[in-house]
Amino acid sequence: MTWLERLRLRVSVGLLVALLAIGAGLWAFAELAEEVGEQGTLVRFDTELANALHQGATPLTTTAFLVISWIGSPGGVLLVVIVALLLLVRRRFTQAAMLTAAYVGAEGLNWLLKTVFMRPRPVFDAPLATAGYYSFPSGHAMVSLVVFGMLAYLLILSVPNRYTQILIVFAAVLLVVLIGISRLYLGVHYFSDVVGGYVAGTVWLIACITAAESLRRRKPVL
Repeated sequence: MTWLERLRLRVSVGLLVALLAIGAGLWAFAELAEEVGEQGTLVRFDTELANALHQGATPLTTTAFLVISWIGSPGGVLLVVIVALLLLVRRRFTQAAMLTAAYVGAEGLNWLLKTVFMRPRPVFDAPLATAGYYSFPSGHAMVSLVVFGMLAYLLILSVPNRYTQILIVFAAVLLVVLIGISRLYLGVHYFSDVVGGYVAGTVWLIACITAAESLRRRKPVL
């Protein structure tokens, strides 16, 4: 088998795995959306958890989660702009385009899904924070997963050390999880909203990275 045939086989296997992962993600999101629509056990858990978190809130913890939530947005948006500009300066046009497309696509998908499901946000007499539009899925969860996932992917491409790559992935996952928790704690989303945002974001992130890898393998430098 020639090196070109091996490359084609690797790409074909990677594409198949990506398609299977996307299919699994779409199925998981559909199941979650059905649970939310049925107003059953999951929705009762959502309400109980939201009330418990609200009752246990403290000023210090609230401030910390407000900062973490800001990192998700608008901090994440600002980071996308800065990194995209740096990539353009370094003439890495494809990377800049992929990062921008990933973010814009995530925002568009989030708006579309919210518009379809039209789930009201949690309501409290003394809210810790407020947010507009609908609740399901969580835009902070979805967009932060896509943004920090793509940034981690781009960093890994330029870092050859395996341990550093693992650290990058761990840091990105931890930050995205904390952002999701912040939305729960602040009472602007239910648990299922955040999970739905993660699932939808994962599907879109896999699609974006698969496209980026396809382009990268065709060119010496992405």
